[in-house]
Amino acid sequence: MFKKLRSQSEVHISLLLGLFFIILGVFILFNTGRIRGAAEGSPVDESEIDTIWDLFNAFFLEVTNMLSILIGNFPIIAGILLILFGVFMFKVGKTVRDTTRYDGMLSFFFLGLALFLFIITTILMMQVYGWWAILFFIAFMVHLLYNIYNEYLNPKHRKEHYMIIMFFYGVAYFFTQNAVYSNIEDALNPTDVLSINMFFALVLVLALMALWVGVFLSKSKNLLKKPKTKSEEELSRSSKRGISKLNPNQYLGFSEKMYQFRNRLLNRTKDFLEIGIPGWLKVNYLELLLGLLVLVFIGVEFNNRQGVFTEGYFRLSQMSYLYEWINLFLTLVLALLYLYFTVMNLWKNIYYNRQMIVIIALWLKLTVSLFITVFHEVELSLFILPFNIVLVVLTTPLVLFSIFKEFNGGTANDRNKKAKT
Repeated sequence: MFKKLRSQSEVHISLLLGLFFIILGVFILFNTGRIRGAAEGSPVDESEIDTIWDLFNAFFLEVTNMLSILIGNFPIIAGILLILFGVFMFKVGKTVRDTTRYDGMLSFFFLGLALFLFIITTILMMQVYGWWAILFFIAFMVHLLYNIYNEYLNPKHRKEHYMIIMFFYGVAYFFTQNAVYSNIEDALNPTDVLSINMFFALVLVLALMALWVGVFLSKSKNLLKKPKTKSEEELSRSSKRGISKLNPNQYLGFSEKMYQFRNRLLNRTKDFLEIGIPGWLKVNYLELLLGLLVLVFIGVEFNNRQGVFTEGYFRLSQMSYLYEWINLFLTLVLALLYLYFTVMNLWKNIYYNRQMIVIIALWLKLTVSLFITVFHEVELSLFILPFNIVLVVLTTPLVLFSIFKEFNGGTANDRNKKAKT
């Protein structure tokens, strides 16, 4: 069943996008009055959150506050258009399932939809994060361009490409979270932060899904495939005619320089310390050991917060506890994923890039949490300060291991691509 779902991912993503737009359109139609009157924002009163229904209402109130910025004067028209677009996405999903005739045209449609969602998300983010939201849009664009020109880039430096993308997302995450917590007491409360981040994450995931479908359909029609290398005679004739096509490696060649710099730094460090790594000692063993320690510390902190729920001390009006619990749960998931990818990397020599992405995301979350705890006087803190410091100390070498270690595994397709370059 899972293989069947995976084989028709583009169809299911189209249907999921359609369902999202229909639900959003219906929600807008049922809240036209609130959206019109929310131009200046309607603050959430956490003391009135007593039931799960109140919690849902608080979340949707934040959504209406954000949507009012874009459609405050025309909520009915916007709601109807969103419902119609959702129905259209169902039609697109049916077309993608039944025929490949329109794949070329639909690929550009999905790429445009992904870009549109990125732009809308950035506009909404600016109301919360200020001009720092532009950093997320830059990260979106880097991610978009990478997916479009993936085939043109050197697969030997795939890790460096991922590092560049993660760098842009990391910078955007740091500055936007810093902006949020700077206003956490003046203009925002835990309900605001939780609702805003959940909505942005949902739209971002849908945008990335649309991007994936667009790239998938483009490659199925060979629209983004790297052209075959021409012979010297053909290249000579092309140069005489002044023919020059875009080569992304001309602009992303610094990924190779990053690769060379990384290797030089590693070799010089080994020479300076005059040490050699024993053949029996694998980096994966250290990663497993440190990863387990990270999991233990996160698990202890998560268990402490879990006790607030299980022992009956929690009330829904105490949104700070819920906010911390959800963030700790996500952190725990990242730690578990890291251990899983590390085991698979050790056992089957796969999932290295995923391992690196997860540990960078985990390190970034822990580091930003430590920065906010130290430099912002807020009550929202994922870890007690000693735990947070220890976790940053433990995850920093894991990030360095992922950056500096070599990786020659992966799928057969990946190895074939590397062999051809």
